Amino acid sequence: MARHRFGGIADYVISVGAGNVATLQPGTSVTCWNAAVGGTQYTDLTDTDGTTPIVGGTLTANSSGSVPEFFGPDGVRSLYLDANGGSGPRRRTLTTDLDEDFDALQGATIPATTVTTAGDLLAGTGNAAVDRLAVGAPGQVLVPDPRAAPGVRWGNGWRRRDLPHAAVADALSAIAAPTVTVTKQATSTIASAQALLPPDSGPFLYLGAGSFTYGTGTPDSSYYLPLSRYPNTYQSGQANWAVEFCTDASVFEIKFKYIGSATRYRLSVDDQKITDLPQLTGATAGNEGSSHVLKFTFATAAPRKIRFDFTTMPFGGLFLPPGATAWKPAPRGGRLGIFGDSIDDGSAQNTGAGIGTWAYRAARMLGCSDVWDQARGGTGYITPGTFAALGDRVAGDIAPYAFDTLIVWAGYNDNQGDQGAIGTAAASLYAALKAAVAPGADIYVIGCWDPTGSPATSIQNTTATLKTAAANAKLPFINNLTGQVYDGQGNLVATQGPWMTTQIKAAYVGADNVHPTDAGHAYLARRVVDAIKALMPA
Repeated sequence: MARHRFGGIADYVISVGAGNVATLQPGTSVTCWNAAVGGTQYTDLTDTDGTTPIVGGTLTANSSGSVPEFFGPDGVRSLYLDANGGSGPRRRTLTTDLDEDFDALQGATIPATTVTTAGDLLAGTGNAAVDRLAVGAPGQVLVPDPRAAPGVRWGNGWRRRDLPHAAVADALSAIAAPTVTVTKQATSTIASAQALLPPDSGPFLYLGAGSFTYGTGTPDSSYYLPLSRYPNTYQSGQANWAVEFCTDASVFEIKFKYIGSATRYRLSVDDQKITDLPQLTGATAGNEGSSHVLKFTFATAAPRKIRFDFTTMPFGGLFLPPGATAWKPAPRGGRLGIFGDSIDDGSAQNTGAGIGTWAYRAARMLGCSDVWDQARGGTGYITPGTFAALGDRVAGDIAPYAFDTLIVWAGYNDNQGDQGAIGTAAASLYAALKAAVAPGADIYVIGCWDPTGSPATSIQNTTATLKTAAANAKLPFINNLTGQVYDGQGNLVATQGPWMTTQIKAAYVGADNVHPTDAGHAYLARRVVDAIKALMPA
């Protein structure tokens, strides 16, 4: 608000004399009012310097009868002048500095060309400025984000109230499990089976991986695998992924290539798992590299949604019995990426490699069907292991796949390294990830894993380094050593207690004293989800 200038133009005090002649009245006292009749007198007037009060709020016409220049009360742009002691008549006058208002308005005007797409918004950026906020994707909502210039962005808007109940989402199905039979052959054992529905044109929703392709030679030329994880090759790319389809068949077969004892699957029906842990296929040693079919026989025919989580299990398509149909379902919960080391990717201490870790469990509890294990064991912020450090994997493993949510959990393999180097690598990684994920994506950083319950100084230092880097990048940070959860502005939003203690270590950490067991991953899934929930709106 500001005072505005009045008077000094064609404002005169006149009276009607003999013969109706208008006569100027110098020296007349003039008062200012907020209404033409009655109302309240304005007394808070100042001289032309804008500071010196005009005593009593009474103006005096000059020698020519003109009302002198003055400043009215704060924010007043029009008022009524009275030269008759307040009895009227009164005449309305306007501020003489409206041109300055128009100039300011023109200076604050945003060209129409700023708004280029239907649904664009204008959002304040602070410092009396606004900017264009491009329209979001379908289903996105506005969420606070200190990283964004206007302080908000379009996001997926996960809310605690929308999440599935954890006990239901990760529970075993109550239906009768199908009978499972494995046969070493590339053709169906189903009588009069329909032609194979091949991986590249069948009713399949692929989840957890991308860039699927057939191999070369026999039998790889008929088997589908993704290339979406470092080193992004057919033989050594993404081993952990999922496929979904719907069918009304009472029996069906999937065709697969047996690699070895690492070849496992988990079956889910209508979004609930039939077994808690990934299962062996039943193929036997000596048959590595051979085609097999895995038959699933239900008691009755009924529409069902089928999901397979695969690890090290090339997929060759689907066989159906006569008359059965199949169709492609839709994904839910956006695309969730997990970027880190073997705590995320699995180890010999848990069953089923990456599909047996906390990641797949947490995704189920978050209502997300499309979870990608982009982690690699032995790697870290500065540690490549036998693969590549995290920063060197962004271009191939993150940028092409538009993640809506990304959880970064690494650092254990770095904790003996130089903290300055870790901090520099983390800052560079977080900047690259923010540019690589989908617009409006959420990125969560978890600190250095501690398997002991009594973290070494190097692990505490690594966690502190990552916390600082995350704060500088305005990313939420979860300190698993203490259970403290920080939002993207560095505010402590929850303290949930240490994830590991000396009392529970034996129940959750394997014989190598580093990696979680199956029970440990089930436990960690709950801790990760509860920490992320603390960062969600209710």
